[in-house]
Amino acid sequence: MHRGRPIRSFLVILGITSLVWLAMAMSEKKEFSLPVKVRMTGFDAKRYAVVRADTSLVLQVESTGFNAFILGLKKEPLTFNLDIKNEAMHRYPLRRDGIVDLYRCVAISDLSAQFSDQLSSYSVHYLGSAKDSLMLVLNERGSKVFRPDLSNLKINFSDGFGLYGEPKVSPTEITLYGSSEVLAAIDNIGVKAETLDDVRETGTYRVPIDDGWKEMGDVYASTEMLTIKIPVKRYVEQHYTVPVVIDGIDTSQGLRLYPDHVKLHVWVAQDDIVAVSADRFTVSADYNDILSGAQRLKLCVNRFPRKVRIRKMEPEEIEYVIIK
Repeated sequence: MHRGRPIRSFLVILGITSLVWLAMAMSEKKEFSLPVKVRMTGFDAKRYAVVRADTSLVLQVESTGFNAFILGLKKEPLTFNLDIKNEAMHRYPLRRDGIVDLYRCVAISDLSAQFSDQLSSYSVHYLGSAKDSLMLVLNERGSKVFRPDLSNLKINFSDGFGLYGEPKVSPTEITLYGSSEVLAAIDNIGVKAETLDDVRETGTYRVPIDDGWKEMGDVYASTEMLTIKIPVKRYVEQHYTVPVVIDGIDTSQGLRLYPDHVKLHVWVAQDDIVAVSADRFTVSADYNDILSGAQRLKLCVNRFPRKVRIRKMEPEEIEYVIIK
């Protein structure tokens, strides 16, 4: 029994010695190679197709053995985001049927501060790289500009409320990027069918565009969401008596209209009631209808304040007599 004690003591001392040695070894600094991923960012990936992009790099770094061990356990290598500004790109013709591409060659030495900053969070010191530069080559896609069609957007106002002016859309234009063949087949960009119910005050809404164009293939949109501001006012119904005019002739000589005035039923914003009067409306008939011998003349309200809403006109047609 006494013979086993020296063996156990030896094993304990050996274990402690090994742990001390391992701790000292792991705390010593050493140089090692660190593979990293590089992600190119900062350019418009919708406008430009990537022809070539360097995506990996091996860095020479210095750190403790413990940090080297932990980094070696990572399933995925570290990823560095490299910001490439469009204005820093250069144009040059590649031997690809004369296509002109953009390119950017970035010297690794110019990235040392960025590498050092990102590696510092891992207690790793950047030393350098065997590779001296990274390359990004882009090809500019074709483009086509559209004014968004809002016809699929339905607005149901609360009773007594209505649209005051016109909706304001941002952005006012949408650009699609892709091949010229695909873009030529796209004629319209609209919003997805959507209904806004019980609208009673001015508000801003985010509306997605119809993405049917995605089925065309390699096509990208400058935006897939629109911001639409809908101006709303409370309206009241007003009535105005307006004379009928026939453009191009003097209705006081040789022509009698029956009736020669009409009644307009108009929605006017409460704030605008004082500013809106009958003389701001013009109701007219087409003289060509008289020349063609029409028995009745159709009437049209062809001048009115921009922010009112014409509800009804009585009558919509009139009779006439030509006095010879």
